[in-house]
Amino acid sequence: MKEQFKLSHHTVWTEINKFSRNLISHSVFDWLVDEGSLTAKLVDLSGDNFKLELQSQEHRVISHEEKLILELSEVDTVIDRKVLLKGRDAPWIFAHSLIPLSSATGDLKVLKNLNNRSLGEFLFKNRSIVRRSLEIAHMDAKSFGIEAQDIGCKERLWGRRSLFSQGRRSLLVSEIFLPALILEIEK
Repeated sequence: MKEQFKLSHHTVWTEINKFSRNLISHSVFDWLVDEGSLTAKLVDLSGDNFKLELQSQEHRVISHEEKLILELSEVDTVIDRKVLLKGRDAPWIFAHSLIPLSSATGDLKVLKNLNNRSLGEFLFKNRSIVRRSLEIAHMDAKSFGIEAQDIGCKERLWGRRSLFSQGRRSLLVSEIFLPALILEIEK
């Protein structure tokens, strides 16, 4: 499977409480900071014409930066999962998840084999999993290894990154809002 998108390690993420709301439209900001399931919102917005496309899923050793973000004390192998969420056949969200194998145990073991299933759907059905942090970033389309015109965008993209945890087990989810979704949100 060809990987179309990649998340740059040079993206600067800002904690939500330090982010200036004046930099973005109110409607997009509201979507970025929504505490519910983004997948559920996308299904609703699409009129149930929603699809998740798995771009890639592989095991790899975690980087030092990722280890710090996930608050891991030891080097771990992660499940590096990238998906494209589509509404009405248009690419709306690029999502990148890092799931330490040490976290994918017990009732979280299902995270090892999500394939084309929604991670968000699982996270929000499991009441013992909490979102511990939410950050926002504004980035160039090129930071994903794509040309802006390929997704109908000459501008920068907005994204959010959430650290979820269940006790000492954590996982990181980054969601990049693509131009077709921004257009839908601002209608």
